[in-house]
Amino acid sequence: SGSKGKPGSPVVIQFRRVPITDRRQGGVITNAAVMTMTSNATRSQPITRGAWIASVILNDPPEPPPADVPQFAEKPSAEEKDMTLRERFAIHRTRADCASCHRRIDPLGFAMENYDAAGLWRETYENGRDVDASGTLFGKHKFTNVVEFKDALLAEKGRFTHAFAAHLLSFALGREVGVADSLALDQIVHETAAADYRFRAMIKQVVLSEPFLQTPAANTVTTETPKSKTTRLPKATTR
Repeated sequence: SGSKGKPGSPVVIQFRRVPITDRRQGGVITNAAVMTMTSNATRSQPITRGAWIASVILNDPPEPPPADVPQFAEKPSAEEKDMTLRERFAIHRTRADCASCHRRIDPLGFAMENYDAAGLWRETYENGRDVDASGTLFGKHKFTNVVEFKDALLAEKGRFTHAFAAHLLSFALGREVGVADSLALDQIVHETAAADYRFRAMIKQVVLSEPFLQTPAANTVTTETPKSKTTRLPKATTR
């Protein structure tokens, strides 16, 4: 029951497999938790969503914005009330120091603009304007909706595999992946692709990689104490 400071019995949750027929649902990038995490309390944040995909999914985080960039107004002005969120953000792309990053992350974020701040599907904004989720991924994969965006990501399987392998190797090493790890990372990706991109194969290759096998012994944890430094404790006495 958990009363009087005593924990109750374990709670068992029975998971149930639910088939997905609508490709707008399912997956990681359109998960409601991700959509909510990359939004604020009142609206979706396509730039934040784009930066999340660039960083987490593609392992290519954007540079921080310039310090003098003004904050984006949460509520549209009288002149902007009939604009879409894409049109309101267009002003940020007029700055040369902002345009390069926006060209890269905007298509990633606006691809998921049909999901509101809570991850619910929508076709229009509150002002009645249609949501525009179209864009071009990596300058070559055009899409008009999130399903086509997912297909565009799948067409870049090698790029995603390299990004995910870098994340996994970094986690295994306990440090950031550097230039010296490039050959090992390429080998992990190559062997994973040869094994039909199975996750088990990637884990195996990370464990067999040279950076992982040559992790300095100083970073390992041992419970043994060298005999030369052993300290004898006095016997306990009863008084």
